[in-house]
Amino acid sequence: MKKFIPVVFMALLAACNSSSSDTSAEDTMVVMPDTDITADTTTVVATEVYTPSEGDVIYKDGKTMVMRNDDWVVVDKEITLDNGVVVYNDGTVKRDKAAIKLEEGEVVNKAGNFFDKTGKAIDNAWQDTKDAVKDAGQAVGDAAKKAGKKIDTIFDKKK
Repeated sequence: MKKFIPVVFMALLAACNSSSSDTSAEDTMVVMPDTDITADTTTVVATEVYTPSEGDVIYKDGKTMVMRNDDWVVVDKEITLDNGVVVYNDGTVKRDKAAIKLEEGEVVNKAGNFFDKTGKAIDNAWQDTKDAVKDAGQAVGDAAKKAGKKIDTIFDKKK
């Protein structure tokens, strides 16, 4: 038991000091546990172009704003869209346990559809969140294996 505690400590230390680099093409950030998940929503489809309408929400100049009477007004409380999606005043958009942080210029319309700052529809915004969580889980597993190998190497050298 006394030998087990230092091994666990060294595994955690090695996992945190991993100098591996991620070469994925997407820039994603995942915050665990399951209630705070953020992902970059850069997959775009040019089939629908956005035009502002009453009740739409935009993240602009670091503020979340809602369209009221043909003008963008700063949000002071959370907004629930027609499909049950909730937009918070910090730009976080949540559906069930999935969350997406709006980037500068991105819009969520009253129906819950996402648009980028150029007005093009963002397709599969929620699917991107699921993919990011899956990728993060894989990365954690890989880091744990790598840490285990480093610890084995350290103990093999001491013998």
